[in-house]
Parts: sequence; structure tokens; C-alpha cells
Amino acid sequence: MTSTAYYFKYVVHRPELLASFMPAYLLAAAAGTALTPLLTRFIDKRRLMIGLMLISTVLSAAFLLVPADNIVLMYALQIGLGLALGPKSPLSFAMLADSADYNEWRHGRRATGMTFAASSFAQKLGNALAVAVIGALFSALGYVPNATQSAGSQAGIVGLMSVIPAAFTLMAAALMVFYPLDNPTMARIQARSEEHTSELQSQR
Repeated sequence: MTSTAYYFKYVVHRPELLASFMPAYLLAAAAGTALTPLLTRFIDKRRLMIGLMLISTVLSAAFLLVPADNIVLMYALQIGLGLALGPKSPLSFAMLADSADYNEWRHGRRATGMTFAASSFAQKLGNALAVAVIGALFSALGYVPNATQSAGSQAGIVGLMSVIPAAFTLMAAALMVFYPLDNPTMARIQARSEEHTSELQSQR
């Protein structure tokens, strides 16, 4: 989102399109969020997250090949990204809750607050690092505000719209491969937790 303003100003040379480009993404993301309960009814949360991250990787990387005058394709990719990334937040929160349930089952401690606090901290840290990386990259490539950009600076702006976010979503998909709490695992944990609860109630 930070890169989009630079992209339309210095690469596309149509900064006025931001007024519709960003809302297009937000509306698509809202639609993707609304579809999440339907998607999770048929697809395991872990597999769904991996699939969405891979789709986002492809769509983000495609911006590298979009001609500066192909506005329709830019909007199509942006709407596709919104639909793919919309379910990310509700999925993440659901998976955090699963992690808290697993922690309680495995260690006997309910650490829901700590789990969500750590997630919130990570998101804030990620936002701060993103701004720092963008600033450092622009400085290294010779970005000059409100001026015609060099070829290196333009390439950096296009990279921030394409291969750099694609690299992070690909990394997210790779990390999710090691996430063990798929639906069958959570069903077993829930069943064992219910058995444990029933045993405690019987003892009382």
C-alpha cells in the first residue's frame, strides 16, 4: 500500500488513479474476508493459507511484467490480490486461537492473551520494518522526491510493487508448510480436551 502511491506517480504517471485503485483493493479484500467461512468449510485452514499466499505470490510478481499503460490489467491484479489476501486476517486469528488451544492441551496452560499480544507486536514491528526498508531502498537507488526518477529508482519502485511482496508471501507459504495444526489434528485435540473435561466433571 505504501508503494502504490510511488508506483502511480513515478511509473504509471497517473497519480489520480489512486482514488479508485486503493478502494478497489479494499472492497475486494472485504469480499474475500466475507468468503472466509465458506472457504474454510471445504478447505483446511492450513492448506487454504498456503494456497492464498501462493496465489498472492503469483499476482504480486505479475506486476513486474505489466506495461505502464495497461491500467485494466493493474486493476485486475489488484482486485485479485484483495480477494486472495482478504481471508488472511480471519484465518490468522483462527489459527492463533488454535495455537492457544494446542498450548493448553500440550502444556496445561491457557495463554490466549500472550499469543494474541505477540501477534499484535509482530504486526507493528513488521509495519515499522516495512517503512524502514522502503526508505533505505529508495535512498540506495537514488530516489529524488517530485522529480523524474532514474532507471534504478523506477526499477526499485516496480520491485516494491511486485517481486519484493511476492518474496514475502512465498516465504509465508513456505513457513506454513511446517504449521502442524491442521483440521484433523485440531479435531483430535478438541476430542481429548472434551474427554479431560468430562473426567474432571465426573470426579467432582
